[in-house]
Amino acid sequence: MDSTVRFILSLSIGFAVIIGIVRFRRIDPSYYPFIFNCIAALFVELLNRVWNVTGHPKAFTFVLNVFSYVDFFFFLWLFHNWGLFNRKKSTFIAIASVFFVIWLATNIVIVSFIKNNLYFFILYSFALIFFSVNTFNRMVVHERTSIYKNPKFWICLGIIIFYSFFIVWSSTGITFMYVPSREFRRGLQAIMVYSNLLVNLLYAVAVIWIPRKKNFTSLF
Repeated sequence: MDSTVRFILSLSIGFAVIIGIVRFRRIDPSYYPFIFNCIAALFVELLNRVWNVTGHPKAFTFVLNVFSYVDFFFFLWLFHNWGLFNRKKSTFIAIASVFFVIWLATNIVIVSFIKNNLYFFILYSFALIFFSVNTFNRMVVHERTSIYKNPKFWICLGIIIFYSFFIVWSSTGITFMYVPSREFRRGLQAIMVYSNLLVNLLYAVAVIWIPRKKNFTSLF
């Protein structure tokens, strides 16, 4: 797939960003981490294009490694706001700290900041999928509103779809017994591009359904 086409499709995250910015002052503040994450993702996509065109792929790899933890942190913050950890700030800080140590250690000891930290990519993807599945279960038990009008449903669905493929993509980069063919990698890359497009559209739908802010809502 042509790099220009991939870039244009990646900008689909801009729909969620635009809707989020327009509605920002009126939405429930507990969803702010999700809006922040969408903005960060759009910024990373723009940097990816600039540095690929100018011939600085290592600079983008460094940014992608940094974004991997930022991505995890914003989603973790979002799940905390949703009450997944029983709104215990200590649990939220503990999980964020543990993953930060793992992220830092794997970048320093196993790989480097200018190479894709595939080990952390896989680890935090599994964690986000696990959090999403648990959130689904809580929605089914505790919430009575239509699931299709619930932004949590669309966000968690997007996380499960994207990060499932992301795990497969990252795993092909860690070669032990099997070295994937170039054709397989290209096919998987194409799937990643289209799944990213689908997930970005799901995120835009989620932002549309984010409820209005309440009188008293704490970010923590």
